[in-house]
Amino acid sequence: MRKALVLIGISIGVAACNTGKTESVIGPTGTQVHTTKCSQSSTQCFAVANATCRGPYSVVDSYSKAGGLLADIAPGPVTWYYMTYQCGPSNGVFPQFPQRGRDYTPPSITQCNRSGNSASCITY
Repeated sequence: MRKALVLIGISIGVAACNTGKTESVIGPTGTQVHTTKCSQSSTQCFAVANATCRGPYSVVDSYSKAGGLLADIAPGPVTWYYMTYQCGPSNGVFPQFPQRGRDYTPPSITQCNRSGNSASCITY
């Protein structure tokens, strides 16, 4: 019973991090290669890879980029992590998730105070 609850919890966590499907293609060596993306934590990608492979896997590529809360279409305040991997014996390479694409720059805010005929503004 406890094992079933743990598996349900992992499944919910995996589903929550993966906003789209884990894409699978046949790579140049003829083996199946999977790519997954997760937001806010790179460790979620490991959970997806472990659930997909049900055992060891090799990381082929990894990167991160800035995106929005629900998608990574444009740079935003949420970090999205991408990991490409293939099931089978591990090559021992740990993903680095280097930043790709544009960085997110929050909009500036200007606050003005008016006193009589003059105003003073602060932008931050």
